[in-house]
Amino acid sequence: MSQKRKICMVVYLPSPTGLPPLYNSALSFSQEEFEVEVICITSDQSLPRYEKVCEGFVIIRLFSWTLKFFNDLFGLSPNSTIKAAIKYAVTYIEFNIKVIWSAIRSNADLYEAHDLPTLLPVYISAVLKRKPIVYHAHELFAEMHQKVRFAGFWKFLERSLAARVAIVVTPEENRSRILYKECGLKEMPLTVRNCPPFTAPVKSSRLREVLAGQNIYPQAIVLYQGLFDDSRCLHELIKAAQFLNEKILLVLIGSGFHEWETPEKIIGDFKNIVVLPRAPYTELSLYTASADIGVLFYRNNCRNNYYCAPNKVYEYMMMGLPVITNDYPGIALLVKGERVGLCVDCEKPAEIAAAINHLVENPKEYDAMKNNCLALSKNTYHWENEFKKLRAKYREILHLDKQ
Repeated sequence: MSQKRKICMVVYLPSPTGLPPLYNSALSFSQEEFEVEVICITSDQSLPRYEKVCEGFVIIRLFSWTLKFFNDLFGLSPNSTIKAAIKYAVTYIEFNIKVIWSAIRSNADLYEAHDLPTLLPVYISAVLKRKPIVYHAHELFAEMHQKVRFAGFWKFLERSLAARVAIVVTPEENRSRILYKECGLKEMPLTVRNCPPFTAPVKSSRLREVLAGQNIYPQAIVLYQGLFDDSRCLHELIKAAQFLNEKILLVLIGSGFHEWETPEKIIGDFKNIVVLPRAPYTELSLYTASADIGVLFYRNNCRNNYYCAPNKVYEYMMMGLPVITNDYPGIALLVKGERVGLCVDCEKPAEIAAAINHLVENPKEYDAMKNNCLALSKNTYHWENEFKKLRAKYREILHLDKQ
């Protein structure tokens, strides 16, 4: 039997589970003809430096002394722009040095850079080892929000290096076209959607059980799960609650920073909103499946949001939840085109509420959308389908089909 090829994946996070597409990819490749090593960075001394997820899939965590130092000194989010910039620059330099050393020692056959901060150390490592590079641009990183720190540097780095890799992978076709044009790529990026692995819809009453414990018995549950942040139009979503029909409850599951660390202060006196803490990823489907409608919004203040590619819309669909989201090009093509939900102006609370009320008041239309969600998740929008494209491209890059 021939020796397995090795893939080294690098991510600027403490764990690959923080980036589901990476984690799904690592699992899938390790179950095929590859060994996978994921290199992460952390300041948490309690996390293991070496972790075996399954046969053929290991995690290497590099400990960042500078990140721990600045976190202890300034906290996770420095209140000064200068302090934040110094922290970011110094910790990024340490990240590059440690990743290059670790990636070279990995002796991989192919190197993956997941998001722009990892591209420079992965590029240096792969060039020194004379191995191909795959750049997974999960975001339009320099435009993730209105004011990205060192945006000019990030754009320069991407335009300098992206054209030198074997292939760029993005989760959305409009983003693929942007990178192809603006980075002068040799070929159009491979679009691999952020779909989760197929999971048969589960029957769950988890949310209703939690709510019953608070003596709340809604007719319909509208669920938002994810990051609490103004970029997700949560202010507008909260205001929309005042226009919802009686017995429709909005449930927010997740966590946030700054003002969103305590969302109850923002919600105020609204009686039809409940906030629950972030659920473990392994249990999230139980909460999702026990809701009736999924909502997800992105504020149109940068191209990364306008051409959003959220995995949550597929998570909602897989559990049979019709989706209410933005009327933006990429996501609208899915939601309106496949008739799995409604698209609205996310900055108009009354319009958000009207869409929610409409689905609750029209059970036939709701059921049709629910059935579309389930059928499309089973037949089309799941990771196993997306992985086929990625696997074929990797075999081509490594010339495996010619052996």
